[in-house]
Amino acid sequence: MNKDDDNDSLARLMQLAGERPGISLNIESRVRHRVEDEWRRSTSEHSGDEIYEKVHKTWRRTSLRSAILRWVLPVGVAATAIIAAFIMSPTEVPTVQIAATVSRVVGDGALTSIYSKGSEVPAGATIRTGPDEGLSLLLARSESLRVDANTEIRVDAADRFTLLAGRVYADTGQFIYRNGGMRIETSFGTVTDVGTQFSVAAAEQSLEVAVREGRVDVRNDTNEYAARVGERLILDAGMPASISSLDVHDEYWDWVADLAPSFDLNNRSLLDFLKWAARETGRELEFESDETRMTAMRTDPRGGPLDGLTPDEALVAVLATTSLRYQILDDKIIIAN
Repeated sequence: MNKDDDNDSLARLMQLAGERPGISLNIESRVRHRVEDEWRRSTSEHSGDEIYEKVHKTWRRTSLRSAILRWVLPVGVAATAIIAAFIMSPTEVPTVQIAATVSRVVGDGALTSIYSKGSEVPAGATIRTGPDEGLSLLLARSESLRVDANTEIRVDAADRFTLLAGRVYADTGQFIYRNGGMRIETSFGTVTDVGTQFSVAAAEQSLEVAVREGRVDVRNDTNEYAARVGERLILDAGMPASISSLDVHDEYWDWVADLAPSFDLNNRSLLDFLKWAARETGRELEFESDETRMTAMRTDPRGGPLDGLTPDEALVAVLATTSLRYQILDDKIIIAN
């Protein structure tokens, strides 16, 4: 480092230190007397040049001490204060809010390189599915959201989503008329459930809401709509809204079954499993008698892991291990002894 660099560094140091306090009269007096004593002692031993050099060096050393007191000490105090501030007020690292957990992934495209069963999805994440891909998410209170192929959706929170394109299916359980339903934002308005199973399909110029159970409210800047179980509401740009009938076990819902979360047989009765299968397939569960129902309640289901099986496939696999007979119709599951 050259002399100019030293001067620049000293100048910056002085600027950081701020206004310097003056040297007290006591210190100045002690320095003057020391120089005078050195002068008297040296005059009898050295020549004039030697005396000058010795006194000059002494003065420089004394000046350096004064400079340290004037410049370095204030800077040190300031630096200490800054460090103390960081120690006393540590920067808080924001926590990542987990909004969902992946329950099932279908397909073998790019989606499987990002998500697998058990993957956590943070709030703010955007999910994109390609052709022949799908994803099932588990939310709070055992609610689920299933993302169809060719869909783009942003996960804003555990119960708040923005559907940019494509189709999703939500199952919010049987919390009828609970406070604060799931909300899905679209370019046509806000879709809010009232304890239901429903699908939402959004395109650039249209919105479709189909209800399998319960009720769904749709609201935009100018209108409010309600779709109930067995209805499909369609909104097209520049056209009046239309509502048509849709059976809860219609082929329209087949894609939903392919993405159904697997049922965990541990510590569950056969009755629990049958209710799940009926709900997932949109069928009504019937028992031949009360005795048959009690048998299902007391039976522990077997059949091994259900991962990868659709509800229909799981129904066949599990009931095959019991003594109960069953019949599967379009709209019913009938259980008999």
